[in-house]
Amino acid sequence: MAKVISFASQKGGVGKSTLLMLTATALHKRTNSKVLIIDCDPQKSVKETYQTDKDTSNGSCDVITYNWNQPKPEVNFDKTLALAESKYDVIFLDLPGKLEGADVRFSLLISDIIIVPIVASTLDINATISFLKKLPEISKVKKEKGYDLKIFGVINKKDQTIEHNKLQELAGIGGIQLFYSPISYLVRYKRNISTSEDITNPMDIEDEFNQYFDEFRTKCEV
Repeated sequence: MAKVISFASQKGGVGKSTLLMLTATALHKRTNSKVLIIDCDPQKSVKETYQTDKDTSNGSCDVITYNWNQPKPEVNFDKTLALAESKYDVIFLDLPGKLEGADVRFSLLISDIIIVPIVASTLDINATISFLKKLPEISKVKKEKGYDLKIFGVINKKDQTIEHNKLQELAGIGGIQLFYSPISYLVRYKRNISTSEDITNPMDIEDEFNQYFDEFRTKCEV
């Protein structure tokens, strides 16, 4: 059965979709895993990038969109997921940047792992705390059904500001575990977003993205 990994955040602008695409593409390119991205975000950033990649290159991750504004969206999503799980090893969900809504709650409930990008600003930290405080209820429901939920935080858009010292205080809230490997606020992550081209040479062990990706594979067991 495929592993379902959601990239989620209450607030937009934290680099959620970008980090998802970089991660999914690296997994697709560097392993034999069959990877699917389901773009559930109304902005459809992943799908737009995929369309561009498809027109210019080969070997993209598979990407589909899901519209929650339809009759019985949970039932249809279950059907979509059941078909996908028979074909893929890992399914990434790009969730809307919000806290409330049946679409977000349902997506979190069917996830095995939640990745939360964290940005060091007061507004983002407060929004992240609000989001994390909602997750124990999701974890409880999953546990009652015999499933565990892993929640990881990735420090994203890291710069030299002192606010980053506060991020370690988030560890443990809502069950979150923080990655040791941050992603810096670098131009290459904005310019090289792709569903088909790897962000860096995987043999460069000093590269920060490779360190993050190695930790991602270890923690998520993919």
